[in-house]
Amino acid sequence: MALGLVGTFAGVWVGIHYGRRSTKAADQGPKVTVKVTNMVPAYDLPDGSRTLGDHFVGVEAANTGGRPATITGWGVRLPGDRRMVLTRPVNWSTSLPHQLAPGGPPAHFVVPADELRHLHRTDGIPYQEMRPYITLADGTELPGNQSVPLA
Repeated sequence: MALGLVGTFAGVWVGIHYGRRSTKAADQGPKVTVKVTNMVPAYDLPDGSRTLGDHFVGVEAANTGGRPATITGWGVRLPGDRRMVLTRPVNWSTSLPHQLAPGGPPAHFVVPADELRHLHRTDGIPYQEMRPYITLADGTELPGNQSVPLA
């Protein structure tokens, strides 16, 4: 009988412990990560060959938290609290506002690398000081994991 009681209490403890863990994960707010990459799309041609498209800097936002997050804006932060915002985004960028579901597919935003190179040339802004970011609906601004990866 004693072994039966120990087994019962162990089973109850395991149920409570894991029940609390899953409740904690569900109560956890969104956890959004912002990854910055270089992108060069490849296009398939009718003859079976491929051609490379224009060079872009990509911004990928993913939610690994327990609740949805809504992205309302994104851009590139520049020195002097200035920002570069695309008023005409590339048509294959994720449209805004966009809700990121926990564990769902990431959102993708892109800026033509030529526009960043133009800023670098005309305003003398080093690429290391160009930092992509996203803005959430609650006003939180999340910087990318690195500056613009151009040289």
